[in-house]
Amino acid sequence: MKKMIIAFLMMLSLFFSLGQEQALAEECITTMNQGAATVAIGLYEQSCATLSFSSGVITKDVKYNCCGPSVTIRINGNDWTNLIGQGKLDGFRYQKIDHNNSTYSLTFRKVVGTTPQTIAGEDFFK
Repeated sequence: MKKMIIAFLMMLSLFFSLGQEQALAEECITTMNQGAATVAIGLYEQSCATLSFSSGVITKDVKYNCCGPSVTIRINGNDWTNLIGQGKLDGFRYQKIDHNNSTYSLTFRKVVGTTPQTIAGEDFFK
């Protein structure tokens, strides 16, 4: 009898957790208005992954995905190429930041086997 009650409670909790997945995912994405000069610093220092930002001159609306923590690491280009080639980064998700003439562009990538593929920013934590 105890096992049936425990199994029922586990099924009930699973049922409610599946129903909340979409609502929780939408709550993780936040937009903040911040100074234009601090956007570049936030790309490297923010604990939330930056999804996008507006093109304002003084302030910018920055969209963050805070579903999980993210960190900034720097890796030597030759080491990166070796690890990718050996397949040791399979499943690794990362954000590529390109800086060109004081403009920044963001690309979200996921390594599949030995090939990096572009993914949507909303899929970064999936």
